[in-house]
Amino acid sequence: MASSTPPQPMQEIDEAFRARCDVIYEAWFQGGGDFRAAVESLMTLENEALIDAHYAHQGLVENVIGMMYGYRADLDQSIRYFSRARDMFERANNPTQVVRAVMNLGETYRQKGDFPRARQFFRTAYEQAGLLNVPATQAFAAANEGHLLLSMKQYDRARERFEKALELAPSVEKVLSQLEVKTDAIQGMAKVHLQVGENSAAWKCAVESMGLSQQSQQPLMLGCAYRTMGEVLTALGHTPSGTPAADPNAPDPAATNEHLGDPDMYFQLSIEMFREINAEGEIARTVHMQGMSLLTRGQNMTASRKFYQAMLLFTKLGMKDDANKAAQAQMQAQAR
Repeated sequence: MASSTPPQPMQEIDEAFRARCDVIYEAWFQGGGDFRAAVESLMTLENEALIDAHYAHQGLVENVIGMMYGYRADLDQSIRYFSRARDMFERANNPTQVVRAVMNLGETYRQKGDFPRARQFFRTAYEQAGLLNVPATQAFAAANEGHLLLSMKQYDRARERFEKALELAPSVEKVLSQLEVKTDAIQGMAKVHLQVGENSAAWKCAVESMGLSQQSQQPLMLGCAYRTMGEVLTALGHTPSGTPAADPNAPDPAATNEHLGDPDMYFQLSIEMFREINAEGEIARTVHMQGMSLLTRGQNMTASRKFYQAMLLFTKLGMKDDANKAAQAQMQAQAR
């Protein structure tokens, strides 16, 4: 009778090892660390895990590096690391971590403009995370799919995904992750509201997003909040009544009301935040959105230059869908 190979015992991620990774990642994420030095420090940790044949720890490092490359919009590298993370977690027989890597792969393919593949990853991650009772992964997968549906102009379905992400957010244990998924979903809701003409609701979302992001004081979250505020103010064309009072002691330059109604100030603040962590993809998106704002305000030539700049950035980063949209927008601006 043939003997069968016993199943590989599941490897968990030790909290001490996770904490060491988090210290490196969060120092970079908050704008206080050099990218290359951070990656090298993480690779040192992976070498330790390699010696110990600890696949789950190797997968964690690969996943974190994949996230860092994703924020810089080096999408091919990001996919490479997320794929390796998934493989390592499978070797570790750790399904919870596998679905997180799958969700991250979906987000990277979304940024590349491969929507069918991205949606397949998101649906798989959401469903498997539900079976495994991992609400954090479910929440992020729902929010990411919402942004995908928003790009596909399926606004009702996008709204449902953002609402699901907000419903799941309180179950996310890590405070920073909960803030991140809430602001991401609220910003997505703001965009849905704008697309269907619900400008007052969009303003409320933009204000809430700003407040949550200011709690984090993290460049990525603040940059997205500033950009959302710029988009909403462009649509409104004025500063709504009931604007939160200025806090003279706040470190945030946008807390003063002097330029509160100026979309360009918010777009510039957004770009400055993203530059702190070299988030090139987000910089490109903000430049493109500022071009759309300028076009709405009748500044066609300046808008055309912004679209051209965004197109070059998107092309360099391999973000084909976004590059095509920027090129089409430039032609529209030049035709006016």
